[in-house]
Amino acid sequence: MAEVEQQKFTKTASKKYQQAKIFGKKFAKTSKFVYANRLWMNTIPTRDCDILITFPEKTQDDTLMWLLSRLRARTPEIVVQVRHHGNTGVHGFYLSANYENLLKGAENLALRKPIKEEYGGGLKEFTCEERAIFEGIDNQTEFLPSQDRQAIVMHMLQNLRAVQNESLGKITFHDGQPIVSVLLSKGVVSQVFPLHNNDDLAKLRQTWVQAVFKKQPLDEINDYFGVKIAMYFAWLGRYTTALILPAIFGTILWITESNDDTNHDKHIVIFSVFNIIWGTLYLESWKRRSAELAYQWGTLDSKHELITDPRPLYTGDLFESPISGRPTPYYPAWKRNLFRYFVTLPVICLCIVVVFLSMLSIFELQEYVNKKIDEEQIPGWVSLVPKVLLGICINITEDFYKKIAKWLNDMENYRLQETYENHLIIKLVVVQFINNFLSLFYVAFYLQDMARLRATLATLFITKQIIGNAKEAILPYIMEKVKMYHMTYKMAEENINLDEDSEDNENLNEGQDEIDQKNEQHEQKDEHSELFNARKKSTFHSLKKNESEMFTLTQAEVESCMKTYEDTFDDYLEMLIQFGYVILFSSAFPLAGICALLNNLVEIRTDAFKLCTSLQRPFGQRVENIGTWQDAMELMGVIGVLVNFGLLGISGQIEHAFPGVSTANVIMIIVVLEHITLACKFAIAYAIPDIPHWVSLQMAKLEFNRREALKKLDQAVLASAKENKEKITKTHEEHCSSPTMKELKKPEPGKVWPTAMTETAANFKLYAGLRPVDEVDKDYLNEDFQNSKPLDEKKDD
Repeated sequence: MAEVEQQKFTKTASKKYQQAKIFGKKFAKTSKFVYANRLWMNTIPTRDCDILITFPEKTQDDTLMWLLSRLRARTPEIVVQVRHHGNTGVHGFYLSANYENLLKGAENLALRKPIKEEYGGGLKEFTCEERAIFEGIDNQTEFLPSQDRQAIVMHMLQNLRAVQNESLGKITFHDGQPIVSVLLSKGVVSQVFPLHNNDDLAKLRQTWVQAVFKKQPLDEINDYFGVKIAMYFAWLGRYTTALILPAIFGTILWITESNDDTNHDKHIVIFSVFNIIWGTLYLESWKRRSAELAYQWGTLDSKHELITDPRPLYTGDLFESPISGRPTPYYPAWKRNLFRYFVTLPVICLCIVVVFLSMLSIFELQEYVNKKIDEEQIPGWVSLVPKVLLGICINITEDFYKKIAKWLNDMENYRLQETYENHLIIKLVVVQFINNFLSLFYVAFYLQDMARLRATLATLFITKQIIGNAKEAILPYIMEKVKMYHMTYKMAEENINLDEDSEDNENLNEGQDEIDQKNEQHEQKDEHSELFNARKKSTFHSLKKNESEMFTLTQAEVESCMKTYEDTFDDYLEMLIQFGYVILFSSAFPLAGICALLNNLVEIRTDAFKLCTSLQRPFGQRVENIGTWQDAMELMGVIGVLVNFGLLGISGQIEHAFPGVSTANVIMIIVVLEHITLACKFAIAYAIPDIPHWVSLQMAKLEFNRREALKKLDQAVLASAKENKEKITKTHEEHCSSPTMKELKKPEPGKVWPTAMTETAANFKLYAGLRPVDEVDKDYLNEDFQNSKPLDEKKDD
């Protein structure tokens, strides 16, 4: 019995030794590649591809061919190439289109393009019929940059519609439903995303990410990422610039502040008034700047689509659409309102209760710590622990509340994407406002402890900035590195020969032989030659002899493994909360302005770094402004007036100004001053036009020049037509005065003109089927006018 146990032990030890030996050899061979990140950065650029569709690794060939056949049959304007990613084991559809089809797509999307100066200049919605009047139409790369091409191809892809009773597996489509959007929501398609342009991206890294002390290249950002993302960075840059004033003013007040409570209260009054004025002027200046950018980028006064497809996740009973006549999902409003009032509202109230109880618990801990410090049982620095704990708690619950808000919004089932986003913004703002500011309101207006308010605000503000930057920059960077090392080691382990003469290598070769046999069997059974050729090509390219080539990936493979850029929601929300800290309570903590300024200088480059290095390229979106976020900031400004006057009442300056005044009269004075300030705020907002005068003037000037150019064009067409008519009339008179023509007579019945004279006879009314010359002239002129009619009709656009 002991011998048997000893043999088992020896066998197990020998097996473990062999495994350790193999691992040691693998690690020795692969460790240099695990840390050689440049091998991952040295990818092969993917050409002739605007959009990439990827599928899950174990997707059946029948599913791939089902979608491929419909793409080629129903959207022939899209060029589809099928490729297999050998390193990740997934299939990809590489989509592009030729220039003529892209121009037709630009017309369907109503993209605005520059017009030649002789036609008035400015921007105009592109039409193929008027292509000659557009500047740079012959330069394919500049006239339609990569962002425009990707938007056009995506629009073509969304036009792939299902027919009645069409199905794929368990998925049944209704008539006219976009196929790819449904497959994406059901998980049949993994991703649909545009590829980066390496040349443009390299320029952005140099002029944006690395140029820390230079202005942001907003036009280049707009050309590459679209108006929506460019508008966010323009807003962030404008907000950061505006923070210079409160940063300087707050720093001066903090330096000159003394321990005298009266002096401190005066500073609160001064900074409260400053905050109100600064917030109002900043918001109005941004609206004007937003209009300028929208005009430059061709989205000011943009036309909205009257017929918009519903969101892919929008569900409901099918009814015949009164517009298109197709079956369309419909979700009754009463169901949405029922969910909103009986689920959404109670859940938000429950979140408020949880926030309030968490805050009270931490404040009780703070009281306990302060008591122990007073008794000299613990050191004084421990008093910071509850404040830091409160900041950490707020940041942790923030992500949890985001998921709750998104779930509630999904359950409310909004039809349009814009409506869905607006309601999601409202929920996020309400929940996060309570989560971030409830503790400050409690300290300021319930405890009425200004010293504690200052300490709490400083701790929350700084803690949030540190954690936020760590979550946005450091943590994603570390996760990306870990993912990179893991995938590199996996590739190295699968491809490097450890020792050609060892038994280990023989085992590996046996395993490779088995794989080759399976591939041969699969080749015999494969019914879809195109998919097999894609897999065969990827297998061939994976068999590299050179170690550096062994780890070279295609651009599409690398980007398909990157994280998706979700949207500007989190970025706007983070800055909105920061704006609230500055405009609501910075009178209690004057250094809030300079803290926000320093944070935003880092934030701009951090967000730029993420977009240009570690995230997939998002689809460009055309927007006129920042939308509902502008309304949220306007509301924050109004709340700022109320809060600052509340702090003014708590500071005791009203009692100092009016000795002997009662509490009721103090409240009355505060309310009157607050109403007067709000009236002035709204008056200023109304007095300052949202669109700058020069923009309105330039728009009118371009419209006038365009109409004048079209008038000249019409006159030129008329002159040309008149000249042609005169030539025809003169030719007609010459023919009529010719002696030969005078002797021509109508042939007798049964006789015909000789073939050589048929053309001459056609000029006269000699056959019953021929028309007079005057009628021919009129038709010729009418044809000229019809050709010029589209330009004439566009004069009023």
